[in-house]
Amino acid sequence: MSKNTKSVPSATNNTDDIPTNSVVNLEVTDKIINKAHDEVINKAAKSIAENIKKKHIPENIIQALVSSKPPTDQKSNEEDRHSYKQTKEFIIFKNELHALINNNMFILKECKSTKRLLDIKYSELNTYISYIQISVIVLSTVSGFLQSTKNYFDTTESIVSVSGITISTYISLILSVSKYYKFDEQKERIHNLREKYANLHNKIEYRMDILGPHTKEELWEHQDVTEKLNEWSKIKIAMDEEYLILIETKQALTTEFESIMDSKARNDNYIKDRTLVLHNRRQLFNALVKHKSLEEEIKTKNISTNFTSAIQLPDDDLNNWDDPI
Repeated sequence: MSKNTKSVPSATNNTDDIPTNSVVNLEVTDKIINKAHDEVINKAAKSIAENIKKKHIPENIIQALVSSKPPTDQKSNEEDRHSYKQTKEFIIFKNELHALINNNMFILKECKSTKRLLDIKYSELNTYISYIQISVIVLSTVSGFLQSTKNYFDTTESIVSVSGITISTYISLILSVSKYYKFDEQKERIHNLREKYANLHNKIEYRMDILGPHTKEELWEHQDVTEKLNEWSKIKIAMDEEYLILIETKQALTTEFESIMDSKARNDNYIKDRTLVLHNRRQLFNALVKHKSLEEEIKTKNISTNFTSAIQLPDDDLNNWDDPI
């Protein structure tokens, strides 16, 4: 073996066996690489800046492009706000709320339709009874007037007697017919049933007032969904218990309604109801036409619609605290 040949140290995994000059060489190499990397980045940045200057892109366009992308924080906030919609608790709440509202609206719609038929029947009976009572009052007054003035007007006794007998016969006949058809009894029964339906309507509308605030889904934002579902469960349990009572009340009222009005009366009153609705819509349309005509006249003549009084009375002042002491 030649003397100039140097022995090569054997490869080993122990870093303690690496010579000191090798560690120094590695540190120097890292510094050179980092420096070269920084130089490349600086050159790229300068090149991008020069290209932007050459293109002459206005600043407002750059700002618009930047602002068109919502920040990551804003996206995360929006996702966090609406994250409750994907939870099982909110889905359960939403389905139960819609079911309760639909049940209330179904009962309320049916009961209101029934009450409208009762209102028409009550109005018809009230008209009949009013005609009967007014005719009895008028004819009784006429009979008394003839009896009292027969001596002043030299009215013959036969005319007065026949008139009195005729009026008395009519009164007894018309009251007998009214009693036979039981107009007063039917009117009283329908009046009482209308009041019961009105009470049922108020109870259902009260339930809708309780459910109304819960239709705002924003109340679930940034809230504990489990706690919100527990609060809703208490309301739902009370609603379900009251719903059974409402169903039983509706059953009793429907039975009484069908005993008062048969199918023929219901059909007749339904037709009258449709005719009345048509008449009301026609009147409303005429009122809207007049309203539009008035608005056009005001615009044409350029008249101010401020009708506040120029002279303020003491009762017109609603704020007493702004008066000087």
